[in-house]
Order: sequence, then C-alpha cells, then structure tokens
Amino acid sequence: MSKKIVVLLALTCLAEAAQAQSSVTLYGVADDGITYTNNQGGHANYQTFSGGMGGSKFGLLGSEDLGGGTSAIFQLESGYDVNSGKLGYNGRLFGRQSYVGLSGNYGSVRLGRQYDFMVTNLQPLTSSLAFGGSLSSHAGDVDGIWGTYPVSNTLKYVSPTYHGITAGALYSFGGVAGSVGDSRQYGFGLSYANGPLKLAAAYLYVNNPAVTRFDGTTGATAGQAFTNPVTNPIYSGYATAHSMQTLGVGGNYQFGATKLGALYTNTRFSNAVATTSTSFQGSATLDSYEAFVSHSFTPAVMAGLTYDYTSSPHAHYNQVAAGSEYSFSKRTFTYLIVAWQRASGVDSTGHAAVADLTYLSPSSTPNQVAVRVGIRHSF
Repeated sequence: MSKKIVVLLALTCLAEAAQAQSSVTLYGVADDGITYTNNQGGHANYQTFSGGMGGSKFGLLGSEDLGGGTSAIFQLESGYDVNSGKLGYNGRLFGRQSYVGLSGNYGSVRLGRQYDFMVTNLQPLTSSLAFGGSLSSHAGDVDGIWGTYPVSNTLKYVSPTYHGITAGALYSFGGVAGSVGDSRQYGFGLSYANGPLKLAAAYLYVNNPAVTRFDGTTGATAGQAFTNPVTNPIYSGYATAHSMQTLGVGGNYQFGATKLGALYTNTRFSNAVATTSTSFQGSATLDSYEAFVSHSFTPAVMAGLTYDYTSSPHAHYNQVAAGSEYSFSKRTFTYLIVAWQRASGVDSTGHAAVADLTYLSPSSTPNQVAVRVGIRHSF
C-alpha cells in the first residue's frame, strides 16, 4: 500500500473521530396563524400573528467531548417574525439565547444570554405550553414565564438530577462601573419529577427593571421625563420601580391521557418613583393563579381548558382560555385557541382597568375576546 493511501486513510479516520466527538445541530420552528380580536383600541381586528404557540425561532446547538465526562456546549437562538422576517427581542440577532459553557457529571455551567428559572422550571408546567400559547399566559406575562424577557450577561449553573431533584442558580452582571448592584439580576430554581408528578419553584430578582428587564434606554428619575418601555397598562405604571422580584411554584399530575396543572406566582415592584409621564410611586404586588386540565383523545388530538386570575393593588383580571391541537406528524400540528379576559378596578396607570391579552393591543373596555388558528412546524 502506497504512503499516500496510508496518509489518506489516517486523515479520514481522524476526521471521523473528530466528528464523533463533536456535533452541531441546526434547528428551528415556524409558527404562524390568524388572530381575531373583538376589541383593540375600540375596534375589532383580524391579523396574522407569528408565534402563537411559542415564538418562531432558529438556532445552533453544539457540543464537543473534552474527555473525562466533560463537554463544551453552546447555543445560539434567534427569534423572528414569520410574516415580516424581522428579528425579535429588540432586533437582537440571537435575542432568545446565546451562551457557551461546560457540561458534565457535575451539571452545567453557562455564560451568556439565557432564560431564568421562572421560564425553564415553570413554563413546562403551564397551560400556555400545553395548549394555550401566549393567549393563556398570565396577565401581560408580568411574571415572565412565557419567556418575554431573557437575561443577558448571565452566569448560570444547573445541577445534575438526583432522585428526581434538579437545582440551579444564576447571576447577571450589571456591568455598571462603580456599582456592582446596579442593573444586576439573580435567581434560583428547584424542580422535582417522579413518574406522573412534576413540581417546580423559581425566584428572580431584577435591579432597575426599566433598563435591565424591559429594554428601556434609561432608568427613571423622580419628577423627570421618562420614556416607558412597557406599553401594557396592567403593569406599565410600575416600570419606574427601583427593583422587582418574582417567585413562583407549580405542579402537574398525569392521569393516563389527562393532565392537571396548577401554578402561583408573585411579582413585586419596589420603590417606584413618579415621573412626568407616570404617577405611581411606592410598591405594588401582583399575584397570579392558574389551574388547567388537558386531555389527549388520540395520539393526534388533544385539547385543554384553563382559568387564570391576576390581582394587582387596585385591579383584577379574570381569564379563561381553551385550546386544541391536531398533529399531522411529529413535527407539524395545527391549533385553535379561544381566550377571554375581563378586567375590573383601576390599573397601574391610574385609569379604569381594561382587558389586555398578552401580545395584543389593549381593549377599550373591560372585556377582550381573541380567537387564533395557526400551524406550527419544527425542523
């Protein structure tokens, strides 16, 4: 055998070995549909809507075996609008997730932009992920479970699972010179899974939420001009808070083809200041409660019903949503979601509370009804 053939075979074996030790996966979701809303600013509306059952996205997921049970890992994930082609998350290329880290028998350590534990631990237990999409998320997604607000500049640790228990912690560096605490975030998570039972808890603290969480250009100063990055009246009046903290607990139990779920979250805005455009000052707490049932009638057909209730200092939001799915294959399904919300009292802006289903424009009345039909394909 000639030397050239030997060298060629050796290089081929080395390439195959390298390929076996590392992998990169391209993945994504295209989700689109049509939504009817009975009242958005006083008028009925028909609109195409991307991401009804979860945001449209594409990404790269990779790992490399470093030996000794340790792997280098990374994930780059972009959110986009199917109808316009625009990037989501304020125009970020990888606005959903972008991190690099290590994984092994000790768990995983990741650096970058990531979801906090309110999302990773509690979202899998919600009706939103099961059948309701954003229309069944808690009022305005104030607790962030639907994944509206990933966390930048984050160091995150997730433990290995031991007897069904997984724990984790994260810390987001504020990056403000001379002030370690300004714009920082930190959180914790705990989950348990044993057969049909799943339980989870999570906590997140956010300093200067107007900038850190809501992507505002500047924070709020008492008595001065403030450009509010939050448009949802359910909690836009509290966006000038010095800090906010959110905690939540939830659980699911599977009875054959039927699933029962319940969640509770508490979101507190602390030390808000009054500006030239916002009148609220002080602290405000919003409590959200959810209970749902879903049932798989066949491997291809499932449906569910959920009730959500959110209370703020002077307002109440009752919400009912029903959803159904029909799967054409493992990667493609169509869905139908109907949701109704009723508001009462006085909202965060000091006006009569109006209904405002998540990601829709507010109603001009206490009631809002939305119907969405869509299709979702994973690749």
